[in-house]
Amino acid sequence: MKKEIYPVPFLRIRIYYIMRPVKEFFRSERVIIFSYFIITILSGTILLSLPVAWSGETALSPLNAAFTSVSAVCVTGLAVVDTALYTRFGQIVILLLIQLGGLGIVTFSTLYLIIPGLRMPLNNSQILLEFNPEKGKRDPRRIIKIILFYTLTLEGTGAFILAVIFKKRGVPEPVFTGIFHGISAFCNAGFSRFSNSLEDFALDVPVNLTVMALIITGGLGFMVIRDLFRKILHPGHRLRYHTKIMLSATGILILGGAVFFFLAESRGTFSYDASGTPLNGGQRWLLALFQSVTERTAGFNTVSQKDLSLPSQIFSLLLMIIGGGSGSTAGGIKVTTAFMIFFVMVNGLNSRGELRFLKRRIPSEQVNRASLFFLKAMGFLFVVLLALLFSEHGNPLVGADLEALLFETFSALGTVGLSHGITPLLSGPGKIIIILTMFAGRVGLFTMILPRRDRILERYVDWPTGEVLIG
Repeated sequence: MKKEIYPVPFLRIRIYYIMRPVKEFFRSERVIIFSYFIITILSGTILLSLPVAWSGETALSPLNAAFTSVSAVCVTGLAVVDTALYTRFGQIVILLLIQLGGLGIVTFSTLYLIIPGLRMPLNNSQILLEFNPEKGKRDPRRIIKIILFYTLTLEGTGAFILAVIFKKRGVPEPVFTGIFHGISAFCNAGFSRFSNSLEDFALDVPVNLTVMALIITGGLGFMVIRDLFRKILHPGHRLRYHTKIMLSATGILILGGAVFFFLAESRGTFSYDASGTPLNGGQRWLLALFQSVTERTAGFNTVSQKDLSLPSQIFSLLLMIIGGGSGSTAGGIKVTTAFMIFFVMVNGLNSRGELRFLKRRIPSEQVNRASLFFLKAMGFLFVVLLALLFSEHGNPLVGADLEALLFETFSALGTVGLSHGITPLLSGPGKIIIILTMFAGRVGLFTMILPRRDRILERYVDWPTGEVLIG
C-alpha cells in the first residue's frame, strides 16, 4: 500500500516565515512607543471631549480636544483654547496626560540609554544599543521605580513651594495650582492655569526661581540627576562624561542666552513692566534669565513673545530647536547633539572622523548619527513650514505671517509651547499640521535615534569607491 505524504511540515515552515516578520514588527521598539503615545492621546481626547471637562460658553470641538490632548501628552504647551476654561476634571485629565507623556518618554529613553540589549517588552531578549554608559545588565523595573521616585520627589518639592507662594499671593486654589504648575514645569510642558501663563508673576523672584529650577532639573535628564545625587551623597563619586557635557553645555546655554536677551531687550520689552514703570537692572536680568530657561522646551512665558525684538526671536528659534538633555522630559534635538554639531563646525574632526573633548574621544559613529539626526530635523522643519504657509495662505486671521508661522513651527517640533498667539487662529488643516509636528517632535525625533537592526552582510565584492568634490 502506497504511503500518503501530507504537506503539513511544509505549510508550517511557510506560515512560520510569513508570521515571523509580522511578530517582529509588532514587537519592535518603534511600534511599542508609538502605540503607547497614540493610545494615551486617544484616551485623553475622549475624556476632554466630555461635557464635564469643559466650562466654556460654546462646546469644545473634537479637533480642539485632540489638539489639547496631543499638546499635553507631547508636553508642548501650545493651546487652541484657554486652559483656564477647562473644569477641575478637565485640568486633572490634562495633568495626567502631561505626567504620562513626560514619564513615558523618560522611561523609554532611559531604558535605552542605560540597559544594554533591552527590548521594550521588558523581557530577556537582547538588542544592541548605541549608547551604553553603564556596563552590564540592569533591572528595568528597578530603574522605573527609581525614575518615579526622583520624579515624584522633585515634582512634589516644587509643587509644595509653589503652593505656599501662591497662597501668600492670594491665588485661588493654591494647592491645586501649585501641583499643576509643579508637574507642568518639571515635565517642561508649559501648561498653566493662568490665562496669560506667568506674566502676572514676571517680577516675582520666588516663583521665577522655583519654576526655573523645575524646568532645568526636568530638562537635564534622569541619568544626570541620578549622577548628581550620587555625587552629593558620595563626594568621591566621579561624574560621568555625559553628565559633564550636559552640565557644561546647559550652563553655557542658560547664561549665554540670558546675556543675549538682556542686551537685546534692555531697551525693548525688558525696559518697562505692564503698567509702564521702568525696570531696574536686577528685574531685567530676572526676565532675561527666565526667558533663556523657558525657551528650551519649557513653554512658560513672563513676557509676550511677539513683543520681543527680531534678534531675540531668531535666537529663540535656536534655543527651541536645541531643547534639553537625552532621557529628559524636554524635547528638541537635544543638547548633546547640538554640542557635537557645533564642535564639528568650529573644530572639525580628526583623521578618523572622531571628536576629542575633555580628554575623551567621541567615535565617528555617534558623530555621524548626530549629524544625520540634525539634518532630518531641519528637513522636517522646512516641510512643516511650507505646509503651514499653504494651509494658512487663505486664512485672514493668520495670513502669510512668516515670522509667526516660523516661530510656531519651531515651537511645535521642539515641544516648547511658546507662540505669537496665532495657535487658536489656525485653520483646521493648520491645527492638524501642528498636531503632527508636536507628535513628531516628541516621539518621532526619539525614534530617529533608535538603532536599526539590519542584517549585516559580509560583502566580498562591492561597488568601486566614488569621488565627490566638496566645497
